[in-house]
Amino acid sequence: MELSLTTRQRDNKITHWFGQYGRRVLAYIQSRIQDLEVAEDTAQDVWLQLTRQEDLDQIEEVGSWLFTTARNRITDYYRKQKTIPFSQLAGGAAEDPEEDAEEDLMFDQWVSEHLPDSILESREFWDELNRALVLLPPEQREVFVAHELNEVSFKEMSDKTGVPLNTLLARKRYAVLRLREYFEERR
Repeated sequence: MELSLTTRQRDNKITHWFGQYGRRVLAYIQSRIQDLEVAEDTAQDVWLQLTRQEDLDQIEEVGSWLFTTARNRITDYYRKQKTIPFSQLAGGAAEDPEEDAEEDLMFDQWVSEHLPDSILESREFWDELNRALVLLPPEQREVFVAHELNEVSFKEMSDKTGVPLNTLLARKRYAVLRLREYFEERR
């Protein structure tokens, strides 16, 4: 009998979260995937992934978890399309104080200001970015990919790895500076 109560509690928690975040998650996905049917399917995948989580109590910030999962699903969608519009992936996704970080940490902003959209939305750009990432020291590459592409917060990275926050910020800064230099040489 206790198992059904636990199931009921899980269902109630998910239902509550869906009521609280359902429309916002879908709107976020629709802002990056214009096809309504694909956006709805992607949102459904996000909620399905939530229901598959073993322990919902381990999710500290459900809103952050949902939007990060949505971002990852959007990225997966564009990767499957073979062309990943950088503008779709790099746009500001959340109300996050880290988004107000100094300019040296903002690669997506620099790229959008210095490279034409036709380049940013091409497969060639992503191939070139991958080549540039390989040239970075592993620590810088890991922080850049986690923060810039996977939207993992610096705090979360620090908590997970034990690396001080300022060290992570410095690694991201150096990665961004090196990537800017790489793309400047190829303009």
